[in-house]
Amino acid sequence: MTTKTELYLKALSELENSTGDIISTAIITRDGLIMASTKSDMMDRETFAAYGAATFKRADETIEELTGDNVDTLLYESKKNRVVTVRAGEYALLIVLSGKNVQLGMLLMNVQNTALKIKEL
Repeated sequence: MTTKTELYLKALSELENSTGDIISTAIITRDGLIMASTKSDMMDRETFAAYGAATFKRADETIEELTGDNVDTLLYESKKNRVVTVRAGEYALLIVLSGKNVQLGMLLMNVQNTALKIKEL
């Protein structure tokens, strides 16, 4: 029998294989607890999850205050990296750290498609 965690890890693996230049991925709760993640040599998984959740929460609060709406996708980038965080159901977030060698449109499309798969699980 396949566990939910194994299904989550399979979805993350498919995302990484289809997109390229992905450094780390995680499915986290909105509070920053890890449900599944891929290993990254760049950072601690718990730190990645905690900062990802905190950043998404702050952006969501800002959008809600300004427009009354909620954030579905959050993208921020530095000179070398991008972080994309997407809602993956009512309680989960998909967070992806990538380099900039991947086309932005492809990255967003693949992350959003993976979030839909996760939501269905």
